[in-house]
Amino acid sequence: MVLLAAILLGSSPAAADDPGARWGHTFVHDPHRGQIVLFGGARERGTYLADTWTWNGDEWTRHEVDGPSARGFAAATYHAGRRTVILHGGRGEDRRTHTDTWEWDGAGWNQLVSENEFAADHHRMVYIPDGDRIMAFGGWTGDGVSGETWIWNGHWTRSDAPSPPARAAFGMAYAQHIGQVVLFGGMWIDGQYADIWTWQDGIWKQRGGPYDNSSLDHHAMVYDAGHQQLIVAGGKNYRYVAQNRTLTVTGSTVESLATEGPSPRHSIGLAYDDARGRVLLYGGKEYEGSEQIPRGDFWSWDGTNWTEIHP
Repeated sequence: MVLLAAILLGSSPAAADDPGARWGHTFVHDPHRGQIVLFGGARERGTYLADTWTWNGDEWTRHEVDGPSARGFAAATYHAGRRTVILHGGRGEDRRTHTDTWEWDGAGWNQLVSENEFAADHHRMVYIPDGDRIMAFGGWTGDGVSGETWIWNGHWTRSDAPSPPARAAFGMAYAQHIGQVVLFGGMWIDGQYADIWTWQDGIWKQRGGPYDNSSLDHHAMVYDAGHQQLIVAGGKNYRYVAQNRTLTVTGSTVESLATEGPSPRHSIGLAYDDARGRVLLYGGKEYEGSEQIPRGDFWSWDGTNWTEIHP
């Protein structure tokens, strides 16, 4: 029955007690329910999952529910006003870039928008307390790389304000202590970025970069509220080498915090668990020569060190 349910959901069967190895999955903390929400991703290139899991601090639970179709590299964030997780877009089968928007309420998925002109994967979006809205930026559109900024307050609206150069697979998070969205790095068709941008009151400003030794793409960035730091993990450099550095972005600079912990990888899940004061990392993609290896290990960052979690 577990195998049949997995097939019906469009996903490969996972271990009964955890989500198993994957990359490009969504991984968001829901503080209202004290849970991490994990959805989708891939175990092999071009083949995507559609399963939903939650982590309550002690164990994983798989939810046999209908929801978004199989996909990876969607954007997702917790919406404090609605007390739900909002998911948009992503890349699905046949390299299709999705435009739909979904909401996870702790019990199931509800589709909020079926189709619209905002198509993106490998993009990011964050919740902005001021205005009770979501801001999304960049990504692949299916035709190219985007430099557009979109706002969601019940429906998607494209911003006309000047934006950073078009890019995908970057890091972006809302830094509460400065009240700004911070964007770092990413890639475009012919190169890679190491610049830093902030967004506040509808205006983008460049703060730093480029720095050749810190250029990254396919990394993740979250705000560690306990230490008032932006934490960057994973990614690959301009030589396509996966990284294991843990970085922090402060003002116009990028600094290294650690090089020990999870093995070099990219396309990870990264979230901050405010109830436990830890940054959590799950999965990602490694390389062994030309072979792509999905990972299913689980890690916790306490502000100084990484510790592997064994559920």
